[in-house]
Amino acid sequence: MKHQALQTLRIEGGEIFEIEERLPREVELEIFVNGDFFAKATITPSQEREFVAGHLWYRGLIGDASQIKSLRIEGSKAWVDIEPASEKGRGAEIESTAGKTDWTVRADRILSNLLATLDSDLYRKTGGTHTSSLCRAEAILASSEDVGRLNTLDKAFGWGILREQDLRSCYAVTSGRITSHTVEKVSKFNVPFVASKGAVTTLAVEMAEKRGITLVGFARQSRMNVYTRRDRVTLK
Repeated sequence: MKHQALQTLRIEGGEIFEIEERLPREVELEIFVNGDFFAKATITPSQEREFVAGHLWYRGLIGDASQIKSLRIEGSKAWVDIEPASEKGRGAEIESTAGKTDWTVRADRILSNLLATLDSDLYRKTGGTHTSSLCRAEAILASSEDVGRLNTLDKAFGWGILREQDLRSCYAVTSGRITSHTVEKVSKFNVPFVASKGAVTTLAVEMAEKRGITLVGFARQSRMNVYTRRDRVTLK
């Protein structure tokens, strides 16, 4: 279950009364690589395999899905065997090719995919989660939910990695604000484009300019702001 009911005390309008509230679940997941402890992550319990694949890619342990020989989830532990085991890991720099793509996507398709992504059942029930989707043109390939906004990207991109998708031809839409950490994340996955309903920070814009990544913020209803690599967004 991704949420849990809890009896809580509400104070409202000068009155005190009990209500049943649904809270998003948050659990710890320990990741073991080739038998050794690698990392501990706090996530919403869903799409654990996708999260682990994405996290290993982001941390530099794999650069191709074929390196994953086995990946199993057992309770609060993830066991992964990779071959050959990368000597990089633990925050190593990976050369990104995100800025080298020149495809375009229509603004109305970005908005429709973002709207569909934000229509999250878990968010409606708890009000405490983020959502992201991996998209190509008008199609949503995969969606994810999590208490952590960056976790949703690991899950969505991990889905693509496990299915050997070319992430350079994809873009991400997300409910979370776009910060420098978001740009760092999409860059390492070679995703050249990310759009959000929320704000974009100055450092995110600076990093995106250098890496050739398209940033779209405040995408709502019939409008959006395009901050970098504007050539990738078209009207027709």
